[in-house]
Amino acid sequence: MNKSGLVIRLAVVIAFTAVIVGLITTQIFYRFTFLNEQLLGEQSIKQLFNTVSPTASIASYLGDEELAQEVINGLISNDLITAAAMKTDMLMVKSANYQESAAMLEFVLFSPFQKERSVGVLLVKPNDKHLADKASNISATNTAVVAIEALIITAISIFVTYYVITRPILSIGKALHAIRPGTLERIDKPSSHENSEIGQLADDVNDLLTKAEQQMLREKSLRSEVQVLESRFRMLFENATSAIVLVEPQGDILLYNKTFEQLIEKLKLPLKKNYGNYLQELFILKKELHEQIQTSFANDESAVAELELISHQEEKMWVQVVVTQLITDDFQENYQITLHDISKRKQQISLLDQKANYDSLTNLLNRQAAEQHLKQLTVTGVAFALIMMDLNDFKPINDVFGHDAGDEVLIHVASQLMKSLRKADVLARWGGDEFVIVLPNATKKEVTNVCEKLAAQLSKPLHLSQHNKTVFVTASMGVSFYPDEQLQLLELIRAADKAMYQVKKDKSTNKALYLAFSSDLAKPDNAGKAV
Repeated sequence: MNKSGLVIRLAVVIAFTAVIVGLITTQIFYRFTFLNEQLLGEQSIKQLFNTVSPTASIASYLGDEELAQEVINGLISNDLITAAAMKTDMLMVKSANYQESAAMLEFVLFSPFQKERSVGVLLVKPNDKHLADKASNISATNTAVVAIEALIITAISIFVTYYVITRPILSIGKALHAIRPGTLERIDKPSSHENSEIGQLADDVNDLLTKAEQQMLREKSLRSEVQVLESRFRMLFENATSAIVLVEPQGDILLYNKTFEQLIEKLKLPLKKNYGNYLQELFILKKELHEQIQTSFANDESAVAELELISHQEEKMWVQVVVTQLITDDFQENYQITLHDISKRKQQISLLDQKANYDSLTNLLNRQAAEQHLKQLTVTGVAFALIMMDLNDFKPINDVFGHDAGDEVLIHVASQLMKSLRKADVLARWGGDEFVIVLPNATKKEVTNVCEKLAAQLSKPLHLSQHNKTVFVTASMGVSFYPDEQLQLLELIRAADKAMYQVKKDKSTNKALYLAFSSDLAKPDNAGKAV
């Protein structure tokens, strides 16, 4: 058995503690019992005096020497007394071994007829040795019992501690020692410890093993990515389809391919030996490039970033930058930088984003993009006012002059609305002739002012060139506020939509714009209030 093991240490600590505590306890208990037994001996002598006191009082009162001698003989026959004497004015009766000493106990004898008159004195010498031996024997016996109890408690404590605490911990340690990190092996909870601290310890160890496994899997994944990047680098360098540059830490170029030279010409920049660390002078976001590289190198990874190049032509150029740290045989540090042209992919992503999020007719955000923007505002907790707008009498224009005229009106409305909004405001085409306006952090008064500006812009006539006709459009608006009125986005939209249709229902034909707040719908006097 391991001498430094937990079981041995725990047993030694418990045994040592038990010995120290036992010694102190037994000594205190021994002393307490000894003194207590001596006190009991003295009390027994007093009780004995109380027993013989009537007879002794009569003997003293009568001066009866024979009766007094019987009292003395009766006293010394008890193991508690070694010598005794009875002294009166008329006689002195004492035992054979009686000697005057300071250890004598003196008891006053009173007249049997006059309780307050003293007739003699009874002197008693206690058997100190007998009392001490008796107290010592009883104390020793009790101390031995206490010591045995302490020994039993110590053994039970060691046994219980081993099976309840030490053994489960040892089993956890043994299981942990046998587990291979990165595998699915885990530690089983010791029985009867599912909800104890030891069970929690097993859970925590299993959590650490899971995290270690995940970390190792991530490291394997990163190594795989590095290998893929190295393979791509070799392929690209051999085929010379991407710009590849080998630079020193100070930025001096050691080697570059023809594609890099063509890239510099395309950027209309002079070809030189140094473009700064990691070719930073070629990029617009120099700081972001440097930070990305430093972060990746700190994790022993190749740095990968997508950045825009500085260009003196109208067309933007984007590249994927791959920076790999290389150590030569003579321990010199260099950097291999590969530039993949991703300009076309960026353009395609931009076009897809335009198609997915913008209305093709008005170039405003479409309904999907507007909903995403509203969701983002609710997630971040930004307060805003939501305006639902519907054009009045748009259908007759569309029916009379055709869809081309209707499209022209929608384009005109979008243009006029944009002129009245702030930079932070959002305008979107909700569908058909409906528009949505989002005013972040806007008060009711500010919303009214914005709507007045929108009304002024919309009041301007539109000349339909193909039909040589001038038309006017009006609009009905409903407003709801987040988070004052509705916390759910769908309910917020419905509230604004309901307010808008209430205005549309109650509008007058001689007004240019109508506005209603969803919070005022319950007030009949305010519903459909014209601005």
